[in-house]
Amino acid sequence: MDGSFKEHGVRLYLDKTLYKALVRLQADKGLGRSYAGLLPLVEGLHSMGYLTNQECEERIKKYSQPLCDVPPPPTMEELQRKSELVNWEKRFSRAIEQWSTMPEESREWHVQKARELQDKVSKAKFVLSLANREQRNDEEMATC
Repeated sequence: MDGSFKEHGVRLYLDKTLYKALVRLQADKGLGRSYAGLLPLVEGLHSMGYLTNQECEERIKKYSQPLCDVPPPPTMEELQRKSELVNWEKRFSRAIEQWSTMPEESREWHVQKARELQDKVSKAKFVLSLANREQRNDEEMATC
């Protein structure tokens, strides 16, 4: 097809027996409602000869994906933590740019925060490497 085909909804009116069977299928396989309806439809169309083996296998794989495989949306706390880490990334970037002109007290504060966040913010490691490089230079100067 040329990609212009849009999916179409089909409303099915199920009797009590079919509805309970669909609910059991949904629960047993952990599927969403649409996938629980599409999975037996695909298998039925295949067994009747209307879908090839490949078409059937592709759709069975797709429609057998349980809901739990989809990661839950992030919580407000997770979003806030991520936002804080993004802000620290920016702060450390500015600190790196200004490192040579930054007062000693500010450098120490940034180094302390970088130690806390080194496993969570990539720029924190760079701040620590700057501080270590500076410390080695100071030690070399003291031995001269």
